[in-house]
Amino acid sequence: MIVTSYFHVSLQDLYDAMLLKQPTFQTAFSSDFYKIDVDQENNLLMAVWLRGVSESEMITGGTKLYEALRDTGITRAVANAERLSMLDTATKDWMSTSFYELLSQTPLQKLARVLPSTLFYKLALEAVATRAEAQNINRFQFKNFSNQKDALIWINQ
Repeated sequence: MIVTSYFHVSLQDLYDAMLLKQPTFQTAFSSDFYKIDVDQENNLLMAVWLRGVSESEMITGGTKLYEALRDTGITRAVANAERLSMLDTATKDWMSTSFYELLSQTPLQKLARVLPSTLFYKLALEAVATRAEAQNINRFQFKNFSNQKDALIWINQ
């Protein structure tokens, strides 16, 4: 069974990742480039980028993620960026400063990031997080993953 067509995760994967209650995701935001689903029962937010994005789309998606975390009080999130492509300098600057600062103003405690398999795109996203971490902006744990299932296992530990 598929939880949602955007997240290639079966119910069995979620149970295997130690979720004790059956997931009940509700969409908090959806567009042609980004989707955010929230499961209040399991204290879990799952976000996925559906394609490469412009700077304005990244800011919109990042702001919607902030709002969803702030409004729901969710403390655990999986952000799937497997479909993201090249990010311009302005977008990377916004992500490493404003975006991580916004997330740090929410109850978020753990963020699992699923990165693209393309090495160049993966390194760019890793650099954004490293830069934010060096500025002591983060008030939450984060870890990078190559697949959704491993991200879910870590987020539920």
